[in-house]
Amino acid sequence: MKRLFAVAWAVWCAAVSFGEVRTSEATLSALEKGIIAIVHFGPNTFTGREWGYGDTPASVFAPPKLDAAQWVAAAKAGGVRRIVLVCKHHDGFCLWPSAYNADYTVANTPWRDGKGDLVKEVRDATLAAGLEFGAYLSPWDRHHAEYARPAYTEYFHLQWAELMENYGPISEIWLDGANGGDGWYGGAKETRNIPAAPIYYDHPRLFKALKAKYPLCAIFGMDTDRTLRWPGNERGIVPEAYDLVRNGVFQPPEADTPLRGKWFWHPGDKAKSLKELTDRYLESVGRSGILDLGLAPNRDGLIDEGDVQRLKEFGDWVRRFNGVDLAKDAKCLVSYNSRKWSWILPEARTFDAIDLSEDLRKGLRVTSWKAFADDCQIACGKQIGYRRIVRFASPVTAKVVRIEVESDGKPEINLALRTIPPQDGSAPHLPEETAEKRLPYETVKAQGGEFVADFGTSLPLKGFAFTPGEGSKALPKGYVAYVSDDAKSWRKVASGEFGNILANPIRQDVRFDEPVAARYMKLDAVPFHGCAADWMANGAEFLFWR
Repeated sequence: MKRLFAVAWAVWCAAVSFGEVRTSEATLSALEKGIIAIVHFGPNTFTGREWGYGDTPASVFAPPKLDAAQWVAAAKAGGVRRIVLVCKHHDGFCLWPSAYNADYTVANTPWRDGKGDLVKEVRDATLAAGLEFGAYLSPWDRHHAEYARPAYTEYFHLQWAELMENYGPISEIWLDGANGGDGWYGGAKETRNIPAAPIYYDHPRLFKALKAKYPLCAIFGMDTDRTLRWPGNERGIVPEAYDLVRNGVFQPPEADTPLRGKWFWHPGDKAKSLKELTDRYLESVGRSGILDLGLAPNRDGLIDEGDVQRLKEFGDWVRRFNGVDLAKDAKCLVSYNSRKWSWILPEARTFDAIDLSEDLRKGLRVTSWKAFADDCQIACGKQIGYRRIVRFASPVTAKVVRIEVESDGKPEINLALRTIPPQDGSAPHLPEETAEKRLPYETVKAQGGEFVADFGTSLPLKGFAFTPGEGSKALPKGYVAYVSDDAKSWRKVASGEFGNILANPIRQDVRFDEPVAARYMKLDAVPFHGCAADWMANGAEFLFWR
């Protein structure tokens, strides 16, 4: 195994080196896309889960109107230039008729009479629209009986080989960070853990196969010269001082966030506002990263009309923002020795943002920079990278804009001056649970991992929503819900987990299969291993609806 990693490291270090920091054509090509999309669709869409347990019957997958071309058209209108399809999520269900999975693929469903191939349909529609195609294959598989054993590693590589051979060209592969835990595992229903992911999944073997088949393919979730790194949140934000270099290699961030509330489609979710999306663009693409928007087709197999509308609004905004450069006709004077660039405009102009870029084919060289407008400092920062956008609290008017840098070597810098288009989109669609359906309640108990609500009288309860407190470190892994008419005798009505709550601590909606009549509801928190859970930590909130 040690020899495998030595060989892999030699392969990674063979990347073309520009300047002091190695860069790859794969990461530069990914950055050039700006906005990409990752599509989540599968059994979870029909069950209301985010992380399927692996035991949901394949037969639930039956979208009556599925149209991959509609997905792609909506994404393209939103400025998306690469689509990554979640070909297999943690539940192990495959969106293609895999030769290595006999019981849990689209071939075992009513959809297309068991003869469909969704990976092919999405790949074909994506390429036909002039976009690039990428594939997500979850390393964790809660359905597979051999997960956490050597046989599963072989299965994992066979499926990747199948995708690479039959569904290319593939421009990006995704390896998620969820690796092991509770699962169905062929009926064992137990907890399984693995050693370090690179060891168990044999990353060097996968990297070698990928590089041989698709030399310019980028990778999310593996440490190589072509890595796109997770920025540490699922809000689509690259931190202000994010370091673009790891182990001497340029590894830019891919900032992922769902277009809606969650990764899979859920009734009542709605698209983010135009302001939130455009802010995320400036805080991801504008910080030398990629914005990865999560798209979630509905149970019909279509992108909701509200999502389609919001995507177009967002794409139009991005095109307007990038369409005007007030420094396009400026005269640029360069002093390499003093590391200064001056752009002299024909006349004084007013702008809302500066848009810097560094020619990374000559190296990531800038270590810090300052911007001046008519000799008044207006912005500063550390690395520039592929693109650095800084917007101002109020517009700036100037005739001369100057950039001064500290750098290793002689960088090549470019500047654009931008105006921020209006960020107010159309009125968002109301979620299913409008204010009229929400139930008033009194809190009977809110202590640690137990919460009890009193609705005053017996009512038909349809479910609840839990919104974690800001920055809470006492999040529950899941819940057990009970109801009662006297707060003494309790009846269990539901239980489950909050998929992905640690990485994406947003509102968690739970809907019961059928309304339950009761006056009281009690929620017991299921904690993560070795951690206490506190429902109300840091201002968390509940709501209930009928």
